[in-house]
Amino acid sequence: MRRLRFALFFCAVLIASIALTRPAAQGRPHGTPAPSPSPSTSPTPTPQERIATLTQTVRDNPNDRGAREELGVLLVQTNQATEGRGQLENAVRLGADDAQVWFFIGVADRQLGDAPDSVNALERAENLDPANQAVLSNLTDTYLQLGRNQDAKRVANRAIQLHPKDAFGYEALAAVQLEEGKLSDARRSLQQALAIDPKDARARILLGRSYLGDPKSNPDQAIAQFDSILASDPKNVDALAAKADALGQKNDVAGAVAVLGQIVKLEPDRVEPEDNIATLYLSKNMTSQARAAFAQAIKDHPKSPEPYAVQAEYDAKRRSFADAAKEFEAALAIDPTNPRLLFDYGRLQLLVKQNFKAQDAFSKILRQQPNDPEATFWLAETYAAENQWPQARDQYRHAFQVSHGYQALFGLGVAFYHLNDLKSARDAFVALAAHQDRNHPDGQVWFALGETERRLGARKAAILAYKRFLAYVPSGAAADKARGYIKQLSGQARRSR
Repeated sequence: MRRLRFALFFCAVLIASIALTRPAAQGRPHGTPAPSPSPSTSPTPTPQERIATLTQTVRDNPNDRGAREELGVLLVQTNQATEGRGQLENAVRLGADDAQVWFFIGVADRQLGDAPDSVNALERAENLDPANQAVLSNLTDTYLQLGRNQDAKRVANRAIQLHPKDAFGYEALAAVQLEEGKLSDARRSLQQALAIDPKDARARILLGRSYLGDPKSNPDQAIAQFDSILASDPKNVDALAAKADALGQKNDVAGAVAVLGQIVKLEPDRVEPEDNIATLYLSKNMTSQARAAFAQAIKDHPKSPEPYAVQAEYDAKRRSFADAAKEFEAALAIDPTNPRLLFDYGRLQLLVKQNFKAQDAFSKILRQQPNDPEATFWLAETYAAENQWPQARDQYRHAFQVSHGYQALFGLGVAFYHLNDLKSARDAFVALAAHQDRNHPDGQVWFALGETERRLGARKAAILAYKRFLAYVPSGAAADKARGYIKQLSGQARRSR
């Protein structure tokens, strides 16, 4: 249930403006006259009409690969990501393997908040159509979302090399530079984009946001960029959203709410603009106004779990755990299989030691996504919290097999330790100790290794591990314990001589 509004702006622009290898049915370009219907011809069907036709087609012939792909694309383009992705996956099962199908699977995954799967799909699209602008731009943005800045920069620079006279590559590079805090470099890249296309809305929004992200924030300079877009396109939702952010930074709450209200009128079927009003109030500690805004969002969108989920996240941060649990449960009553809701609810229940409720939540995710490494890891944590070590071991092992993650292997080592499989525990801790991040070493691995070596009777190895732990954690209860063990083991060594 995370906010992806600004990031998804890039997808929306590119879907609308750039054709893939085999274009889907698209509306006429903006500003061109519509064809006049005549007795011998029919008007071009709207996307909704075409969706209805294609839906019937795939009902009649479930193996129609082309119809499934076109239907999937249209569903994603009309913000029906779950249904669209399902159709596209069916097209792939039937043999579809082109840049378009993988691109729109990637876009659907991103709309659903699944950035890792989105990257996988977009990388497949890139392999099939390496120079495609939509693929390159969305791949850059999704890498950034995952914190893979170097990959994002590599793709952005390649986009500039392939398309030096197009603005999008410079915009993609600027997005990376903004993420890295290189604001001056980002502005130079954006000026290059605007030199190519002075009316480029994306470049102006990024430029405006660079002023908002500056340590010496300049909301007025940012608003000037957003207003320049709105002067010619007053219904540009992304410019309106950015302007609302800028007004919020100026503490002009009334002005920001008024701008967000314009978005609500433009997009009455979407709950996010109303949620954004509520979260703005929350950011200004205007709790009663926020609750009223959430109540309005729930009234206007009774089938959306989002207002409940956003409130739950807020209450969890405030440690109002009982309220957060009720709000998550209200959201899950509307959308009981939503993986993100189940995950956040499970984490909350584990935090308040309602371990069996947490187990139920993570298990429901895994019934849908058996290889989800996060859900598997946290299910293991619930078993560990209940001292159910055989079950914890199995889940930690599965999580590590899927993700090769540090925390999963550490948990597996702890489970081995509690099950008295000390040699396996030592193997896990030795592997972790050998792959420490030099800039962020993890002292607890050395303490765990010391405990394991001590129980195995390896005095010298245990003393060395405890000393390494003390180099990272010189004080505290664990440090006192480590010193006591070093003294004890050293005495044993002297007596054995």
